[in-house]
Amino acid sequence: MKKIIGLDLFCVLLVIPLILLGLTGCSQQFSQWSQTFLSALSGPKDTSMTSQQVEQIPYASAYLKVGEAPRVFVVLAFVDNQQLKWLTADKNRVVTRFGRLVETQGFGEDIQHVGNLDSDPLSLGLLKPDTPKQWHTIVSWSQVLRGGYDVQSVFENKGPEILTILNEPRQTVRFDEQVTVPTLNKHYTNQYWLDPDSGQVVQSHQYMGPNMALVQFTVLRPYIQ
Repeated sequence: MKKIIGLDLFCVLLVIPLILLGLTGCSQQFSQWSQTFLSALSGPKDTSMTSQQVEQIPYASAYLKVGEAPRVFVVLAFVDNQQLKWLTADKNRVVTRFGRLVETQGFGEDIQHVGNLDSDPLSLGLLKPDTPKQWHTIVSWSQVLRGGYDVQSVFENKGPEILTILNEPRQTVRFDEQVTVPTLNKHYTNQYWLDPDSGQVVQSHQYMGPNMALVQFTVLRPYIQ
């Protein structure tokens, strides 16, 4: 496991770049910027970062919105076997692998395990013409739906779409994933927006499971190995 950032340093690291930019010469300006960063961690409203603020933080980062909760800012803390582990200021966690949500912690009915990830079309590259567009896996959750459930999905290319991220237009290709949980007779749709050049997922709307919260994830600064 590769450690990217320590939890205890998270809040501090959001303020340190301001010092490096020379803002300490003006205590009022420093205070204003500090408040901006701290409100991005725990404010009651959706967090909104600027591209400059994102660039000042030397770590991969993203927006995260779970259900009806406010959108928050998260940073990449660990990388483990191609799984990216993102942390919120209140120490909740989401784990992604090639854009797919594979584990959560702190959100109630959390995702505990997703199997067969090596065959996941997201892992193989959805934009590659020879990548299968069907997939099956076993998913287990933490509370009611324990023990593992068979999950089947089919991907469909919905064509190009323009997103606005950090107030900048971004060309993407959207894929919809039609998900079925046969045992429960449940269906839902996940959505992924991919960079047309790299094939990486830059934004996703994924349900944690049937009748569960929608997780909206937008990459602001991607992880580069």
